[in-house]
Amino acid sequence: MIEMYRKGMSISDIARQTGRDRKTVRKAVKGTLQPAKKRKRQAKAVRKLSAYEGYLKQRMGEGVYNTRKLYRELRERGYQGGLTQVILYVQPYRPQRGEQAVMRFETTPGEQAQVDWGYFGSIDHEGRQRQLYVFVMTLCWSRAMYIEFTVNSTTDSFIRCHQHAFEYFGGVPREVLHDNLKSAVLGRERSGRIIWNERYLDYALYSGFTPHPCRPYRAQTKGKVERGIGYVRQNFWCGLRFADVADLNVQAHTWLNTIANPRVHGTTGAIPFERLGQEHLQVLPAQRFDTSLKVERYASRDCLVSYDGNFYSVPARWANTMLLVKETESREVLILNGLGELVAQHPKQPGRHKRVMVPAHYAGLPVRANQPAPGQAIQTARATLGDPLALPAPQVETRSLSIYGQLSEVGHD
Repeated sequence: MIEMYRKGMSISDIARQTGRDRKTVRKAVKGTLQPAKKRKRQAKAVRKLSAYEGYLKQRMGEGVYNTRKLYRELRERGYQGGLTQVILYVQPYRPQRGEQAVMRFETTPGEQAQVDWGYFGSIDHEGRQRQLYVFVMTLCWSRAMYIEFTVNSTTDSFIRCHQHAFEYFGGVPREVLHDNLKSAVLGRERSGRIIWNERYLDYALYSGFTPHPCRPYRAQTKGKVERGIGYVRQNFWCGLRFADVADLNVQAHTWLNTIANPRVHGTTGAIPFERLGQEHLQVLPAQRFDTSLKVERYASRDCLVSYDGNFYSVPARWANTMLLVKETESREVLILNGLGELVAQHPKQPGRHKRVMVPAHYAGLPVRANQPAPGQAIQTARATLGDPLALPAPQVETRSLSIYGQLSEVGHD
């Protein structure tokens, strides 16, 4: 039949001569000719992509295998082909997975969010090396995602990121699922009873959600957020350039609003932003929870409190006492006494080993005659003596070594 068709016979003539149904003849003929047409289309698509092979190999060498991210980057560089060809090109290079099959668990709207920390190495932050983490929260039903980068994974940062996520989503889910993070769970008793981090538990009760830790060694229970961290690494992080953590979070917010949440999700087949409006989340509390970073510090005898590598003064009456230091989201350092009363306030300083001193804080100290004001001793010495290294060396008497020999003999008599 194929040879007859190639010689120019019509499908009807072939059907009459062979005694076959015309549909059967047509199917046989078209089935053999289609691959040839397909090969022509593929060859054309390959030619479009060939100019970008070097770039694709470079990006895959950097660990970028997310084809949608690569496709966006190629389009920005003038690529006119389709996504399918990028997928077919990358597929042979993609690392193989060996994951165990599990049953998917779905939740109802507004029921659950999953959260986790992801570690992203270290960066230079305000003049020193700090660990970089990403907080990821995913609403399980809509798959709407929120991410935020921080330089620590403390409980206060965990709470602050929760608050930002709830404000981004416009409400609070009924349950938050997380790993057994120290930010939330201090440990478990032998009976299995959870020992909660009290500050995180207070925040959960205030906000209206029930915290729910995974069973130990069962990280796949929160698979949605685990995959979310992988998505952040592949689709956002790879090849990213940023000035500091603030700039990084600005770019992350843009990525959430233009790529992550407006996309068609591969599992649900829906757009997370569109489903977010159907989550029926709980209303946020009218009064915002205090998300300041808090730590207790002892005020030294020279009226200074150490916080995050720098020193901040307090009034003299609070020297040698334990005080509470709070860093607000506006980067103000507030220092409070045991009654919660504000005793000092300073702008947060970058870098390390800086002393932020308010002269009025030392007003109550007894000052002896000619005693320099606090912080002025070194300046006064330099003004009076000049450069210490430029001072003339003191006169030293020189003696003959024979004198030491005589003294030694006298000592033995």
